[in-house]
Order: sequence, then structure tokens, then C-alpha cells
Amino acid sequence: MSWKDLEPPLAVVIPARNVEHLLAECLSALLGQLRADDQLVLVDDSSNDGTAGVAERLGARVIRRDSAGGPYAARNDGWRATTQPYVLFTDARCIANEKLLDRVREAASRGPDLIFGEMGVRTGLRIAERVAAERQHLRVAPYSADSFLPFFPTACLTVRREALEAVGGFRIVDSGGDADLCWRIQLSGMRKIHEITEPVMEWRPRATVVALLQQWAKYGRSSAWLRHEFRSRGATAPTPRPTIRIVAGYVIRLLRRIVERKAKDVRVIVVTTLADLACDVSYARAMRALRRG
Repeated sequence: MSWKDLEPPLAVVIPARNVEHLLAECLSALLGQLRADDQLVLVDDSSNDGTAGVAERLGARVIRRDSAGGPYAARNDGWRATTQPYVLFTDARCIANEKLLDRVREAASRGPDLIFGEMGVRTGLRIAERVAAERQHLRVAPYSADSFLPFFPTACLTVRREALEAVGGFRIVDSGGDADLCWRIQLSGMRKIHEITEPVMEWRPRATVVALLQQWAKYGRSSAWLRHEFRSRGATAPTPRPTIRIVAGYVIRLLRRIVERKAKDVRVIVVTTLADLACDVSYARAMRALRRG
């Protein structure tokens, strides 16, 4: 008997809201990899554009929400509407390579509770896209080496159905629900993890600087919530510094980067620094608020 004889069927779940312009590339990369007993479900989170119609024309099964509940609510609707033993969560910004589902099936045949897939961030011509591509913030290594417990974003996260059912799926939060899910699963005793170390997915970054900075500010807030939420279970939560000290430190860092890397586009250096600043300031403010109350 080979590993292929043990490979379980997969459910692929994609939350979507107003992303009709992203779906052709995202869905075409996945639909061609499905086997007869796999299923792909797109959950339309009450879009105002043609997201649902485009997805259906492309061949996806679509679940429509009457009111927007956010991506974690949509993911819960998606996995609960399927029956396959493993659920791959991804997003409309993600483009699977031709090996993704085969690699996930191979990993799932070994019976892990969580499967992380290596991802790369696509570059582009705009400053925000170039900054995101340089940062490559979806690599597996930093998440698997977290000081508390490993986790990985739902851009490419596969979860055993029994684990999802055991913890009740995702908690409905603004951000950080992926780490929260991974940590609750592991704390419940299901700690078997498999990492797919070869790149199997590409992520399309946001195109504007404003959207990029909002994204990194959200990361800071979610990090504060997660560290505070799990502090009684052993998660460490760095003491937030005063905002003025954070800003002053980044001004000095920015000047040093500009001087030391003269050949690089100064705009990229500035936006990269601003993204880091947005994350740290948001973390500090959120953590102070959580500790006060």
C-alpha cells in the first residue's frame, strides 16, 4: 500500500467579500486540482459586487451569507457545509501552484491535526506591493518558531475536521482568529503538525500604501489580543512602550536605513518603516487598553 492509497479527500474553503476581480486566478488554480471526492466552497460574505456570480460561473460551490459576518464567520459556514476529513482554508488573494493539493493530501495521509504550507508574496510595480514582497511575511519559519506555540495564517492552513469540531471552529474576531484556532487545538491536546516546506502558494498583496499600513496595524492589534488572551496558558506579552518612544526609535531607524542603503528606493524604505511603526504602535495601544480593563 502506498501513501496515495491513504490520502483523504479535501474540502477547500474560501471566504470572500467584494473580490470578483481576484477570483479568476484564484479559483482556476484550485479547481483543476480537485479530485472527484474533493469539494471547493466559496462563502460570499454578503458582497456588494458580483463575487458570488463570478465564483459560480467558474465552477465553485457558493454559500451566500445574508449579512456580513467577517472572514472567520464565513470560514465556519464553509467548513460546516462540507464533510471531508481535512479542510484547507485559503483566501481570494491566494494563487495555488500546481502541487498544492497533492502536497496537502500527502501530508494529510500521515494524520496530522494541522498542516502549514509554505507561501511566497508576489511582487508588483506599486510601492506597497514591492514592500510586501520584500517582507515575505507568510513564510512558515517565523510562525512555526513562535515563542508560545506554532501557528500559521489561514492563507494556507489545513485543519483536521475532528480538530475543528473539538474546539468549535474559529472564534469570531477582527483579526488573529487563525492563531487562536491553532493554539486552542494544540492546547486541547491535538499537537501533531506537518509543515510543507516547499512553496505551494503565492499571495497577492494589497496595492495601496494605506491598505498596507492598515493591514500591519491590524496585525499589531491582533498580536496584543492573542498574547493577552493566552497569557494564563504561557504566552508571553511584551510590555508596551510609550508611543512617543516607539515613534522616536523609528525615526532614528529610518534615517539609518536611508543612509546605509543609498542604492535602494527611498520610498520602499519609508513605507517599510511606516508598516513596522503601525504594527508596534497598534500593539502598544491595544495592550495598554487590555491591561487597563
